[in-house]
Amino acid sequence: MNRLVITRGLPGCGKTTRARAWVAIDPRTRCRVNRDDLREMFHASRFTGISECEEAVTEAQYAAIRTLLQAGRDVVSDDTWLHQELFYRVRRVARSVGAEVEVWDLRGVPLSVCLERNASRVPKIEIVPEAAIVRMHERYILQLTI
Repeated sequence: MNRLVITRGLPGCGKTTRARAWVAIDPRTRCRVNRDDLREMFHASRFTGISECEEAVTEAQYAAIRTLLQAGRDVVSDDTWLHQELFYRVRRVARSVGAEVEVWDLRGVPLSVCLERNASRVPKIEIVPEAAIVRMHERYILQLTI
């Protein structure tokens, strides 16, 4: 049975590095689907902030995941998947086509490590604003420890 691997974690926690390494082990049967890559492809920007653009990315993301799983591929989606409802929604996409779901939970990577890795990204265009990472940490990670 094919599977969807869903990563969960802040920017800079290692999601994409791990996903790319996983795909490289068997690129004939494994694929990676990432929102930033779709945004770049569709809108020549890593984030537009325009709701219609984000909706197009979401539609394409789910369609790509569904199609690849139906074609017998294993898929990793290396987005943050911190918002609980969005996490459940992508999990339902996989289950709707009979795929297994595996979660790589990287929410335990310390904020300081994420910020340091983010700051050292090359090319610099891939840097996520530090304030955005801190807000995500406060909204999605700190609540886990309460």
